[in-house]
Amino acid sequence: MDAENIAHWQAADAAFDQWLDLPEERRAAWLAALALPDPVRTRLQQLIAAHQRPHAALDPAGGNLRGSRLGDWTLEEELGRGGMAVVYRGWREQGMARQQAAIKILTLGALGAGGPDRFRREAAILARLNHPNVTALVDSDVADDGTCWLAMPLVEGERIDRWCETQAPDARAVVRLYLQVCDAVAYAHRNLVIHRDLKPSNVLVDGSGQVRLLDFGIGQFADSQDERTQTLWRALTPGYAAPEQLQGAPPSTAVDVYGLGALLHRLLTGRTPQAVTAGSETTRPSLLVRDAGDAYHRHYVPLRNDLDRVLLKALAEEPGQRYPTAEALADDLRRWLDGRPVLAQKPRLGYRLRKFIARNKLGVAAAALLLLTMAGGIGATLWQAGEARREAANARAQAQRAVLVRDFLQRVFASTEPASGGVPTALELLDEGARRARSDVSASDPLAAADILMLTGNARSSLSEYAAAQADLQAALALLQRHAPDASRDRMQVHMSLSALSAATGDAAAALEQARTAIAQGERFDAAPEDRLRARKAFAEALAFTAPEKAEAELRAILDEIPAVGLAQTRLHAEVLGVLSGAMLQANRDRDEVLQLLEQELQLWRGILGEDSGTYAHMLASNGGVFLASGQTDRAGEMIQQAAAIADRIYEKPHHASAVIHCHLGAWFHAGGRLDETTRSYGRALDIDAATGRQNVQSSECSRYRAIAHASLGRYDEALRDLDRSQSLRQLNQVLDSRTTRGICGLRASVHLRQRDVAAATRALDGCPVSAQTGTSFWYSMAQVELELARGNRGRAVELVTPIREQPQNAPGGADRSWMRPWMLSLLLAHETGDATARAALVAGLGEFAQQQPLAQCLATPDRTNCLTLL
Repeated sequence: MDAENIAHWQAADAAFDQWLDLPEERRAAWLAALALPDPVRTRLQQLIAAHQRPHAALDPAGGNLRGSRLGDWTLEEELGRGGMAVVYRGWREQGMARQQAAIKILTLGALGAGGPDRFRREAAILARLNHPNVTALVDSDVADDGTCWLAMPLVEGERIDRWCETQAPDARAVVRLYLQVCDAVAYAHRNLVIHRDLKPSNVLVDGSGQVRLLDFGIGQFADSQDERTQTLWRALTPGYAAPEQLQGAPPSTAVDVYGLGALLHRLLTGRTPQAVTAGSETTRPSLLVRDAGDAYHRHYVPLRNDLDRVLLKALAEEPGQRYPTAEALADDLRRWLDGRPVLAQKPRLGYRLRKFIARNKLGVAAAALLLLTMAGGIGATLWQAGEARREAANARAQAQRAVLVRDFLQRVFASTEPASGGVPTALELLDEGARRARSDVSASDPLAAADILMLTGNARSSLSEYAAAQADLQAALALLQRHAPDASRDRMQVHMSLSALSAATGDAAAALEQARTAIAQGERFDAAPEDRLRARKAFAEALAFTAPEKAEAELRAILDEIPAVGLAQTRLHAEVLGVLSGAMLQANRDRDEVLQLLEQELQLWRGILGEDSGTYAHMLASNGGVFLASGQTDRAGEMIQQAAAIADRIYEKPHHASAVIHCHLGAWFHAGGRLDETTRSYGRALDIDAATGRQNVQSSECSRYRAIAHASLGRYDEALRDLDRSQSLRQLNQVLDSRTTRGICGLRASVHLRQRDVAAATRALDGCPVSAQTGTSFWYSMAQVELELARGNRGRAVELVTPIREQPQNAPGGADRSWMRPWMLSLLLAHETGDATARAALVAGLGEFAQQQPLAQCLATPDRTNCLTLL
């Protein structure tokens, strides 16, 4: 086919795509008004005829394919067709189940040699992609008669533009939905795939509100050197194709950024972007919907307030002026959702200030931004005053409190003189702010003092300064009770903060009581839905300590209510998923369901915060720890390593979140037996803790786990120093009386035994600072067995180790390699006592896991060096 014919078919296919997108009743009028050259119109009419006559000979098999077989698939009814492909419903037998799929078949392959190549490329693209918002490849092949086909999951959904027309979501909901498309495109780009045809008909929304990106039929690998993919069969859609695509330039990821912009433009204005004249600026989207009678007028204010900027940058005529990546576009939209300044154009100071005040109504507990956090509280106070506008005097009082708080904080910054000089630390600011609130402000304006103490209390709590946080919050509550007995909302917030604080310190009873009080306060003043749900979440979170099944039921009820009150895809939604997964773990629910919840939670946080967020990185690492404990080591590694990469990128100075993440990374290395990397990661976490002054229980645990790694490497003195630090931190945080403390005693005894110091090992076990009711622990029990062995009491050692080995958590194959220790000790005892029967039973019980190291070495050479390895 010569170049002219190819150009005619390209133009006809593009027009045909537009014709398909129109409602059926408008197609004839549109076609009559369309000005096309005769060769293009002739080809367009052929395509329309093929669409209107399902039995036309454009099908590869010459007609209706119902009942035909392609590979293992039997075709049923036709689902739809376009200019180049027809899609059938198909099924195949998969064991005892029947699997359904959408079977896409090439129809116009005879029109150019590139047709089969396009299908092979689409199959290769889909095989490369594995993302929840991208339709995956199930199967593909070329039939004996040359028919090219692909099998993909059958997506029951509605085009994204029609879904938005039907549901009529507000601009924020549209953007949150659209961010799923951005995530899918960004994922494709990371896998070197360019879609090249982003438009509403290629994006479906399923019944659960999840987006599916379809049709990579004209997609291309970004690293492809095949020039035909640049010049042949560019079936472009005017209105969604980038200017350089229409000019025939080689494609790049910039064309997809334009396509994403055009898609969002369609969802928010109901129109495709159109330039006023060739080479001119695209019309501001908000101008298209400013008429109050326009069907999309509800988006006028959000468009005018920053979304115009975002869209115009995405739709810039020059590729270099657009967002550099799909991630950058998504990040700017997330900034808009969070109320932060967008980066589409350089913002002025006044614009940044307005954005800051708008997004900080409730404050944030970030220490370094304490002044700005509390300034955000001014917005919250004024908002509350607006809610109570029926009482003008009360509104004026609230405003005066806001001004007083602002001026007060300015004085705090001006007067704080840290001992070391330079910029005051977060804790110094908090100390000074709380002190002045108690001494200066409480006398002149007790309610303003309560505001300040609420903020300092929450900030201290986020920094694990629990005792000081509780003192501030209790002081704020006392002021409110004494001076504003009707301030139910403020008191509700304080009780929720105290509930979270009690939960963090392990006081389940106090956490429950505070949450109950918060719920009662909410009922008293008819709280907003989000406040009510947050109080119930706090109650369920506290309940999970003692009655996880009841907590699970309450959290599921909250999840059911969240969409009804417009809080889906919000922070509250993500937080409830996280608490629910924790309650289910406590209740020993199915791990697969828990892991699915954690994946959903991460997807929400990624959409809310973006990937360059410390909170998102922290959630990645924490959830990765659950995956690790569940034996999903590969997925755990992906999550934790990604979290570490984010932390290393965004934290220029030591930060407690980075310490937590690197501790999780050490645990992942530890599970894989990579001990040198383990000690380095734990060491980095502990160095950060030292730099930031973090001395909480998490830091104690990181030190304990590094002790295990050091002991496994034979670095016994270093292991004992780590155990000393861990134990001292537990004493500092008043959590000595626990099974973990007993485990530390056991590990210390095991280290002393490897130093051949039986007396020290005995003292470590006998002098362990825990009560008799604390219960035993794996490490303590194993040390008792080893101590009996060291004393020569092999029979007693066998009695003690057998029940340890037979506990379910010590079954072969667990993610935590410590399950090997009782098995190796049993093999050693069987060897030393000459019990061949016991040895054979142990080998049979291990099965294929007998080949894992270091267990295999113990089995091959059962001596005390090989079989007493610490894991």
